[in-house]
Amino acid sequence: MTGLLGRGALVNWGGVIASGEQDYNAWHSLEHMPERLSVPGFRRGRRAVAVDGTPETLKYFMMYEAVDAEVFVSEPYLARLNDPTPWTQRILSLYLAPSRTVCRVIESRGCGTGGWLATLQWATGSAAVLGETSASALVKKLIEMTGIVGVHVLKGDPKLGQQPTTEKKFRESQGEPDRTVALALLIDGLSLGETQAAMEAALEGLDNATRAACVATLYETQHVLTNADVGRG
Repeated sequence: MTGLLGRGALVNWGGVIASGEQDYNAWHSLEHMPERLSVPGFRRGRRAVAVDGTPETLKYFMMYEAVDAEVFVSEPYLARLNDPTPWTQRILSLYLAPSRTVCRVIESRGCGTGGWLATLQWATGSAAVLGETSASALVKKLIEMTGIVGVHVLKGDPKLGQQPTTEKKFRESQGEPDRTVALALLIDGLSLGETQAAMEAALEGLDNATRAACVATLYETQHVLTNADVGRG
């Protein structure tokens, strides 16, 4: 089982001003993911929407998988970040509480993506963060649970992805700077109930401080696209 399609990942959490959500979803599926997946080294993109009751600032989860983390600071990619299309400029100006982190894949088990996703994130600077050894043990435990098709551990790299690009200016135009995460645990599942059960099992295995520092959210997968889908093998 191969898990994620590379050793690098770009993870994003955030919201969109309600009046622009339909436009945002069309943009992300029809322009943004195809554009990004045409960049050398990009392998797969996805978008997911949170379950009812989730704060608006966490409503959407977006992710790109790449050959390695350095793809996200490569010249071809930076060229795209500094030359956003008019549609991209309009959509990024609608972002709420943007969170964007270049990560290295510490561990990944599974096969493909699930229809449901749980994300557990620890912000950069958190008082407590799940250690890599503990995270590895959780992966081995969770991947054996019923209905779980993928478990992945991502470590944020603070040295990458924070360049003052043109896109960053539009993304932060609502007055909130990009947030970053120190570590993230992602769980792909076949159903909401099975994914929630795995998320709860992960939380139960944490000490009180690490659990308190964790933001855990459930999402339904909306769209997944690979580089092969856009003609890039």
